[in-house]
Amino acid sequence: MSVFKISREKWPRWKKRIVAFVRQHKDKHITRETSAKLRALTKLDLTEPGTLVLAATENKRLTGVLVGKDYGKDCSLAVVRRSTRSRGLGKELLRRAVAELGSFHVQIAADNVPSLKVAFGCGLLGYAVFVRDNGKVVLSLKTFGDLCRGEDVVLQKRGHE
Repeated sequence: MSVFKISREKWPRWKKRIVAFVRQHKDKHITRETSAKLRALTKLDLTEPGTLVLAATENKRLTGVLVGKDYGKDCSLAVVRRSTRSRGLGKELLRRAVAELGSFHVQIAADNVPSLKVAFGCGLLGYAVFVRDNGKVVLSLKTFGDLCRGEDVVLQKRGHE
């Protein structure tokens, strides 16, 4: 399996394929708003800090994608082909995004246990919970470094005083 970053130059050729892949393989947890942001993503967006598209292929067949805009704060989504789920691809995509960008934010519905396992497995930490208009409870997670830099948490040093 090959995981690679889609460059801004290659995005126009990949965009239609990735949008169709997400439409076909997403589940009920990808919102209309997030799908619209994916469709609106331009090659100029891919020049912005914190924005990337990762793709995974196996035998030239698209098996997974991860999209993050503004370190995932504006938009984040990951979709893995149903037939290749539970093989660690989602975790690999998120690990690559964190390694590439240094930080990442996601919002995951509380009932989306597989995605929560991936996020926690990659070291993301929860910092907020909210309820969408449709009644879904959603957890906001981000990388540890972002959590420490933000106003979301106060860290205290314990031990030697």
